[in-house]
Amino acid sequence: MLASLLLRLGALGPLIFYGVIVAGGLMSPGYNHMTQSASELGQAGAATAKIFNYGIMAAGGAMIIGALGLLMGLPRLGRGLLMPGLTAIAIGLFGASFILGGLHPMPDPMHDAYHLIYAGIAAPLLAFLAMGDRSELSGAKTMAVLGFLVGAVLMAIMMNVGGLNLVHKTDAGLWERGQLLATTLWMLFAFTAIPSALAAKERKRAAGY
Repeated sequence: MLASLLLRLGALGPLIFYGVIVAGGLMSPGYNHMTQSASELGQAGAATAKIFNYGIMAAGGAMIIGALGLLMGLPRLGRGLLMPGLTAIAIGLFGASFILGGLHPMPDPMHDAYHLIYAGIAAPLLAFLAMGDRSELSGAKTMAVLGFLVGAVLMAIMMNVGGLNLVHKTDAGLWERGQLLATTLWMLFAFTAIPSALAAKERKRAAGY
């Protein structure tokens, strides 16, 4: 089934992203994940610029492919088109921010990708709503709502909403990685759970249920 194939390809997106961050850090003597932004691995002149930038573009592309799979798959589970459509748009915009970020490494102002990364905050909430009451997607739904709550809270902390001043130079990288993990890990669960649900439905249909 095409939808399942696209979703499984989409699940590679977060894995590729984590992989290039880990690999880039290992290949950059002196790089500190606690204090430095992940984007510094791809900045102009960095030894890991090519592997990081091509890697995040591949990750973004995979996320967009996964979004298409979700748009095709959830309606087959009786979830309509509206919420899956909105979810796919949010994931697609989030994936596009990775591609633009790779095409325009720091310190290029375009690295911010028109702040499309904020779509990654909304995407897990939309996905949670899109998956509805499907019991076979309960694990993916839990990860999605956690991704939204943790991602939104960490984003607010990093933007110093409320003036709490919780982020410091000595731990800025750690906060960023927590936020990136919250906005991407849930996709791995959703993009693998939906194909399983589709396969289960097909087995029931074939068995005459």
